Amino acid sequence: MNNYTMNAYEVKRDLLNFSKKISEGVNQPTTKFIMDMQFGLAKSGSCLISEIARSLNEDIKLNYTIERLCDNLANLYDDESNIILNNYLKEVKKNVDLNNPVVLFDDSDINKEYSRKLEDLDRVIDASSQDKKIVNGYHVCEATILTKNEKQPISIYSQIYSCKSKNFESKNKYTMESINAAEDLVGDNFIGIFDRGYDDNKIIDYMSKHKFVIRLDDQRVLLLKGKRHSVEEIAKGRKGKIKMKALFDDNDEKELMTSYTKAKFPYNKKEYTLVIVYGLGENPMKLLTNLEYTEKEDVIKIVRLYLSRWRIEEHFRGKKQEYDFENMRVRTLKSMNTLNMMLTIHLGYMAMLSDKIDKKLLVIKIIEASKPLRGKIIVWLSQMARGIKEILKYCHTGIKEWQKIEHQEKIKQLQLVL
Repeated sequence: MNNYTMNAYEVKRDLLNFSKKISEGVNQPTTKFIMDMQFGLAKSGSCLISEIARSLNEDIKLNYTIERLCDNLANLYDDESNIILNNYLKEVKKNVDLNNPVVLFDDSDINKEYSRKLEDLDRVIDASSQDKKIVNGYHVCEATILTKNEKQPISIYSQIYSCKSKNFESKNKYTMESINAAEDLVGDNFIGIFDRGYDDNKIIDYMSKHKFVIRLDDQRVLLLKGKRHSVEEIAKGRKGKIKMKALFDDNDEKELMTSYTKAKFPYNKKEYTLVIVYGLGENPMKLLTNLEYTEKEDVIKIVRLYLSRWRIEEHFRGKKQEYDFENMRVRTLKSMNTLNMMLTIHLGYMAMLSDKIDKKLLVIKIIEASKPLRGKIIVWLSQMARGIKEILKYCHTGIKEWQKIEHQEKIKQLQLVL
């Protein structure tokens, strides 16, 4: 039991020290709120405010704790949100490769199929369902950057939005904000990785000043030797000549064949490289990039860069499965985005922690506590979340003793001396 107690103490101390860094420059109540949320998310493994409140184990009625957390979610000032995010991004910047940063962009959704009263409830495609049914919900735009050592995805931009909101302009607005977030963090020298949902002339034109790899839609038309062809036609007319192996985890290695050619866009006549990948499904995958290549190894590197986009999918899956992200029960979009920001910071903390797996004993203890079924994996998010939750379940007290809480002295009644 002593080992469990010591491990719980170490995790709690490390988590709360990180919370203090994130809360520099905000007032004392907001600092306390950040610590409550970070510890509550870690111990409960849930986005439900009631579960977060229970994990704090305060000596007051549970309703009071829930009301306080909900009030903070709804009333956090924009200035303080910006300070918190800037502090978080400063910590992120310390853990990424600034010489060759890779940023993954993707969209997700929040399924609220049975909800009726939430603010600006939208209609979204449930990507996790087999039939891709349309349900009530919200869109999520996200950008993650890979860490320096273990290449773990850390979110640098995450926004929940609805097309039915009064201030909604377009989905591209949020995409541009996510790209700008990457520019603000690491400058122009980054490689952007995009799925085929981003196959848009405006995005490609803007990303031309950066390096990018984007998956093309089958109907995209390119100029090949002066003639117009869809990328699907181009792919069918070529054969893979370059062999490569792609490792997804310990037990899932696939042999792929790739081919490449130069092609132009009809509307601007700019030349790009089209890379075609065979072996990942019935139809070959078509990638467009402005990365330069001089030999076959460079083409393989381009394919590997795109396949790293799978890590943001693991990031989304961990967010939804380990923290019940879609089950959040706050009604306003502002509260949802504040809760999402707190979860983003917590996931970033775990990604930064797991990036030190070979240097920090605490990370090994967390992984062992998660009781993993497999050995080394590519994305550590799920194991880190389960390990921290397992360790913190031995904490019978919350974090009140770690917080600086000012207590006012009781006002004494004036007395007249007779």
